[in-house]
Amino acid sequence: MNKKLKIIIGIIAILIYLSSFFQECYLVNGKTSIGSFGLIAFLLGWLNFDIVGIIWLANPLFIISIILFITTNMKKTPLVLSVASTLIALFFMNVDQIIQNEGGGTGYIDGYLNGYWLWLTSMSLMTISSFINFILNFNLTKRKL
Repeated sequence: MNKKLKIIIGIIAILIYLSSFFQECYLVNGKTSIGSFGLIAFLLGWLNFDIVGIIWLANPLFIISIILFITTNMKKTPLVLSVASTLIALFFMNVDQIIQNEGGGTGYIDGYLNGYWLWLTSMSLMTISSFINFILNFNLTKRKL
């Protein structure tokens, strides 16, 4: 995959990722809450001292994978990081309860909204692109032998 195409894919993934910041991500007890807004979830998600805090780690893994995908010739590392971020993001669908308000009250997650799907799409795009980049380079290396 050439450098220009990698940059274009990276920019598209980043734009989708950033657009998730301006959307609601999930419903808690049938309503949106302060923490369900994408930017707030991104900025404060790591403060959860439970499984949600671990799921938040998909963000730095994704960011590192994009940086490595665009700026280096590494093939495996961006792929591994993007797969990990996508799997962690998918695991969020297994979370039943989440902090609902500033007082620490929890509620049940009833549904997933645009913010979550955009977040997941950006990570999936990076995973697919990294996989294609890995396969293309693997085949080129094999042909040279």
